[in-house]
Amino acid sequence: MEINPHAFKAYDIRGLYPEDVNEEVAYKTGLAYANFLKDAKKIVVGVDFRHSSPALKEALIEGLTDGGKDVVDIGEVPTPILYFGIAHYKYDGGIEITASHNAGEYNGIKLQKEKALPIYGENGIYDIRDAVLSNDLHKAKEKGSVETKEIVGEYMDYLVSKIQLKRSLKIVIDCGNGACGFIPEKIFKKLGCEVETIFGEPDGDFPNHIADPYREENMQDLKKKVLESGADIGIAFDGDGDRVGLIDKRGRIISGEHQLMLLYRRVLKEVKGKIVMEVRTSKVALGDIEKHGGEPVMAVAGHAYVLDSVFKEKAVFGGETTGHIYFPKHYYDYDDGIFTALKLAEVVAENEDFEKCIDELPVAFASKEYFVDCPDEEKAGRMGSLADYLRENEYDFLDIDGVRINFPNGWALARPSNTTPHIKCRMEGDTLEDLKDIEAKARELFGKFDINIEE
Repeated sequence: MEINPHAFKAYDIRGLYPEDVNEEVAYKTGLAYANFLKDAKKIVVGVDFRHSSPALKEALIEGLTDGGKDVVDIGEVPTPILYFGIAHYKYDGGIEITASHNAGEYNGIKLQKEKALPIYGENGIYDIRDAVLSNDLHKAKEKGSVETKEIVGEYMDYLVSKIQLKRSLKIVIDCGNGACGFIPEKIFKKLGCEVETIFGEPDGDFPNHIADPYREENMQDLKKKVLESGADIGIAFDGDGDRVGLIDKRGRIISGEHQLMLLYRRVLKEVKGKIVMEVRTSKVALGDIEKHGGEPVMAVAGHAYVLDSVFKEKAVFGGETTGHIYFPKHYYDYDDGIFTALKLAEVVAENEDFEKCIDELPVAFASKEYFVDCPDEEKAGRMGSLADYLRENEYDFLDIDGVRINFPNGWALARPSNTTPHIKCRMEGDTLEDLKDIEAKARELFGKFDINIEE
């Protein structure tokens, strides 16, 4: 079977099973990874609960051990526990079989090196891709070993040791039948909370809804349960547990940007410094960071790029509006949705009237994120033509990640998705009328390059 090069994306390997991601891809990726990390000895491997994951894991481990690496198999776990395994036990790297928030017919491979630092396009994935496609793969003289290890209990105890809640909370959790299962419930109960989990049983068919809390339709069951039960908050996790959604007791979905505000404000009370955000961040949030004593820094969207910027800028906090969040002063250097949920719970517990706290957060006049269908092989051409047009016509724009066009009354963004065959678009205006004006301008401008935003 011919291997699809477009399955090797900017910060993971992902696609349909078995067309794009299959046992051959998994085996060769494992062997190429072993060749790439020449000095690594022990590699942690974890998987989510998708139906195709066990077969992919078996092939991946075969590739790793053929490459001479010793494998520590930690079983079916959310991605942050894989990260914890690398960082906490000081292993040399790790790989998680997961397609995160994608539907059940997808699967993928996330690659990490020491300290759970991500291997992404420019620092390794594209080299691994090239080795796989050219079959430039080399087996070791001596095959590696495989051992199994249970680390979930130690992970839970470690998180509990990092959190202090000022009051007990009543919480509803929606795991969306993803890899987190009942792990978050157990941690919150250890902290004295009253917890109910819906859709906690992992199921690779995702029978209730896709495990993506950043799509409003996936939050409706949690919203209903929060209102029915009188819970303080509702928490939803994505499929592999590295991102989280939040609902308050009124049933309001708290946007990703407002979650970031709650968290970076709390960090800035403790220590002043740089706050890394990304190209989808509103002008309102950038101003709010400055108001609270921080220095905003703009990064390319994508969790690996945000983390790189956190390191480069020696930031005290970093995050994406879609939920990948870093706490360099409080935790290991990786994104963990369960830890983020616990830090949000600390904020809730500190505020007797959390809803008033939400009411007082500044609001941007922003559109939803539009997903424009675009085959992977056409993304670069469409985006390149758009950028060339903007330069030729002397637009004011930022091109660190797609194009973010600055207007006097707001901005418009178009950027290629790194995980799905889409170009993602978002707009913001200083007022509601400005937003409508910019949306109209963006539809006309982007449409010239077959980036057609729905009405």
